[in-house]
Amino acid sequence: MPSYVFASNDDRERHRLRCLARLLDPMHRRALEALEIDSRWHALELGAGLGTMSAWLAHRTGPAGHVLATDLNTRFLSQVSHPDNMTVERLDAVHDPLPESAFDLITVRALLHHLPEWRQVVKKCGHALKPGGTLVVVEPDATSGMLNVVPPHQRFWSAWCRWGRREGIDFRLGHKLPGAMHAAGLDVADTVMEVPFYHGGSAWAEFYSQTVDAAGPRLGDAIDPGLVAAFHEASADPDALMCSLGWIAVSGRRAPGACKGGAP
Repeated sequence: MPSYVFASNDDRERHRLRCLARLLDPMHRRALEALEIDSRWHALELGAGLGTMSAWLAHRTGPAGHVLATDLNTRFLSQVSHPDNMTVERLDAVHDPLPESAFDLITVRALLHHLPEWRQVVKKCGHALKPGGTLVVVEPDATSGMLNVVPPHQRFWSAWCRWGRREGIDFRLGHKLPGAMHAAGLDVADTVMEVPFYHGGSAWAEFYSQTVDAAGPRLGDAIDPGLVAAFHEASADPDALMCSLGWIAVSGRRAPGACKGGAP
């Protein structure tokens, strides 16, 4: 598996993840609230980042429930306080096993598109759900980048996606999730796509500009430096209107009568 492009121990990465949480937590919460969360649920989050969603889930389930927040590197998770019913563990989503039929809810956000083996992870999550349990995934789909009305913005996102593919990152993964969940034996219950339009200087502009900066050492000259400079300039211009990557939330439910190993 290629190393994580945005790996960093510094405050800039923490700030970038905080921006992402502020932007995506509302969508993520809406997808989870549609499930009518039970106070006794046992939940798992893969790639928990700063732990904002795991902490929210822990408060929603209450003392009778439990949330396991995991990440390949728990450096940020370990630095924040969390509810008593939330546990933090290091977990490699690709290579580490998950217990079968153990969780009422598993959720993943902005992780799978970094993993060439993401379909394997979806299948693993399906087996780790209890019968009747639900997998909720939120991932990007850059197809919407073609909605940008300014040609340089279109060219930037196209070049960004090409660079991502070379790095093992699929920024157009989102629309593939329903089919992957179905192939994993899950019933796709709901799929929602949000495509924010934003002005330069906004929270979205700040997040994407920070993300491009964070990729700098790996990005090199893979994208025309002039195009990158134009993107940053637009991101700082309040008069510039841009279209975000789309973000897709997909829910897949394991059949109530499913047996261990995923067979009905």
